[in-house]
Amino acid sequence: MGRAGAKGHAQQLGSGLRVLWRRVAGPQSSAGCMGSSNRGGVGGTPGRRALLATCAASPGYTAGVGAAEGSGPRVCILGGGFGGLYTAVKLESLMWPRGTKPQVTLIDQSERFVFKPLLYELVSGAASEEEVAPHFAQLLGPYPVTFVQGRVHSVQPEHATQDGGSTGGGVVTLSDGASVPYDWLVVSLGAETSTFGLPGVKECALPFSTYEDAQRVAARLQLLEELVGYPEVVVVGGGYAGVELAAVVAERLRGRARIKLVTSTADILPGSPQGNREAAHRVLADQGVSILTGAQVTEMRKARAGSSGGLSSGGSNGASSSSSVGIGGAGTAVGPDLAKRLVYVKDRTGQQEVLEADMVLWSAGQAPATKAAAQPPPGALKLPFSTNSRGAMQTDATLRVLHHSRVFALGDVAVSSGGQEQPPLPATAQVAFQQADYVAWNLWASINNKPLLGFSYQHLGDMMSLGTTGGAVTLPISVPPQLSAAVAAAGPLAGLLKAAGVKLSGSYGGGSDGVTLEGPLGAAVRRAAYLYRQPTLEQQLRVAGDWAQSASKQLRQVLADAARK
Repeated sequence: MGRAGAKGHAQQLGSGLRVLWRRVAGPQSSAGCMGSSNRGGVGGTPGRRALLATCAASPGYTAGVGAAEGSGPRVCILGGGFGGLYTAVKLESLMWPRGTKPQVTLIDQSERFVFKPLLYELVSGAASEEEVAPHFAQLLGPYPVTFVQGRVHSVQPEHATQDGGSTGGGVVTLSDGASVPYDWLVVSLGAETSTFGLPGVKECALPFSTYEDAQRVAARLQLLEELVGYPEVVVVGGGYAGVELAAVVAERLRGRARIKLVTSTADILPGSPQGNREAAHRVLADQGVSILTGAQVTEMRKARAGSSGGLSSGGSNGASSSSSVGIGGAGTAVGPDLAKRLVYVKDRTGQQEVLEADMVLWSAGQAPATKAAAQPPPGALKLPFSTNSRGAMQTDATLRVLHHSRVFALGDVAVSSGGQEQPPLPATAQVAFQQADYVAWNLWASINNKPLLGFSYQHLGDMMSLGTTGGAVTLPISVPPQLSAAVAAAGPLAGLLKAAGVKLSGSYGGGSDGVTLEGPLGAAVRRAAYLYRQPTLEQQLRVAGDWAQSASKQLRQVLADAARK
């Protein structure tokens, strides 16, 4: 090996060791404008604080977490959900030829990444906020990724083409006027709660999609537990979100409330595996949750204080308590808002019914965040990308936005249509996980002039939470007819599988049905899967440690209770 070759290998080894040290020792071990990994503050040693102050004072520095390494192309990622964050982390794990490693900037309006499938555990108290909603500062500390907290206002591409597309980079403008230039853009802005324009929903109901939503729901539940003897709760939406939310609320209130689940469909969980649907029905029935199917919500109102029923209400805009704080009316200037919510529903025959509730939870719909760009009110998001009827950006098979050669889109805001209307993929985390891998690789391929890969979604199963220690996981595994028949015969094998929480379906035909894991086993498998899917190794270890500590505490409590008995 020549002297030049040896020198090159030594440089690669040194670079690899530096990356490994950063990931093990954290951001304080790296020189440069790196953000602190503590809870959003600066922190660190006095010398480090001085270094950060110097970086902040330098021209062109954007306050945030981390600083991009190298002088490669600028990759800007809009949205720090599953798709955006995982794309940023994946880009850092790829091997880049010299001079091509991109400078990655991640923009999100929140300071926290939210692991949305675990929001239910935040309401029940089964998980801490560090597990469910860690700060981007904490997650990105070991990585050379610049984080900018801000709301995206508009995107202005350069090198426009006659068909309305672009062939180069551009500039992202934030709502505070700051701008971030890019050479390559990734749009992963996620979905937002949609009320379908129904009157009174925003004023009377609490959505459940963000970390802040979960906090408001938990606070409202605590208020009802303290001040209302037997509260009434209405959950609107019969999909996974509504069923999981109804289960966790029922478990928390422990039979001391009347809970109704309202869905416009003929049954809950339409289109889901039969095993999950049956498990959900059993759990909700055991918890006393009544299900109202075929019921379409038409409007909501807030009853005047001290009134009951629909005879005295505050109008369809829910303005009977004008000093209400927050979505759904968290409180007033003189005390908590305990006014009844009136939910007007209509069945398929047109018969109307009014449901009274102390709390209404809305999980009936979400829309791509890019939908606002298609019909923007003043001050709304402005994007130059074409969208389909749902408001999702249209991409080709490689997830590259149509007519924009340097823009990719993934997650809830994207549909791989090739210009044709296609059924959307499920708005789930596993779709975003898989798309992030493809987008990161296709960015690498684009920058290095290599062929791009077409995205192919692989369905891995359906998981749901049914309380703190309950769950259901259906895996798309084909069950041999002989085994299915043996289980159906109700012999010893059937009893053993039932006791373990395993159900086999003989109706598997390439869809989602197959093997369903229920109860504590389903809950354990679900948590293990989400542990594996934590965005970084550091977060995996942190969450695993918290879970081990919690399990140890529960075991000690069980042993102590047994000893007393």
